[in-house]
This record gives sequence, C-alpha cells and structure tokens, in this order.
Amino acid sequence: MQQQKKAPAFKLRESSEEELLKTLVQFRSELVGLRTSKVSSAPQVKLARIRVVRKTIARVLTILNEKRRTAAKEAWKNKKYTPKDLRVKGTKASRSGLSAAQLKLQTVKAQKKAANNRTRKFAISA
Repeated sequence: MQQQKKAPAFKLRESSEEELLKTLVQFRSELVGLRTSKVSSAPQVKLARIRVVRKTIARVLTILNEKRRTAAKEAWKNKKYTPKDLRVKGTKASRSGLSAAQLKLQTVKAQKKAANNRTRKFAISA
C-alpha cells in the first residue's frame, strides 16, 4: 500500500467529484491499514500518520459536500421554492419572530385605549 501526502484543500477543489471519491476511498483504505498496523505494534511514525489521514478524509468530505451544495443551489436558484436545507438559516430570533405587519396589529381593546390616550400636543414647548 502506498502512502499519500496530505492533500491541500485548494488542489482538492480543482478536482472533479469522481476524483474526490477515488481519493476518499484511497485514504480510507490507508487508514484501515494504519489501524491494523497500530494493533500489530507498528513504529511510532505510522501512529502519527493516522491523525493526518483522518484530517485529510474530513477535508475531502467537506469539499465534496461544498460542491454538492453549490450544485444544488444552482439547480434550485430560479425556482419558486427552495429546499429547507438550502435556505438561508439566519438566527433563531429572525426565523421565529413576527413580521412587521403582524407586529403592528392590535386588538380592539388596545385600539380603543390608544385612541383615548393619544399623546397630547402643546403649543408651547418647554
């Protein structure tokens, strides 16, 4: 089994999805080999390599996810609705808050109180 170098993200972004899947399979098989050699008391160099391979696998998966999400966003760009996972998340307060029109609504009792207790305007300012 051959050892691969740590793959930088900018180089991974240039490659296609099929190439990314191939590298993912290669890194996963390398990780399996490293873990088996760890059990059979391998030198310390291989143990340090496990962390590098794990991080590289995470990097490849992240870039795959980014590519798939951007492709899905492009596909849904000019449609009437977008799927919930592609919508802008915002904050919880902005998602659950009332709209401006809903905030302005008043009950009948509140309308009467507001009409009876208007702020008074005086000709003389203090």
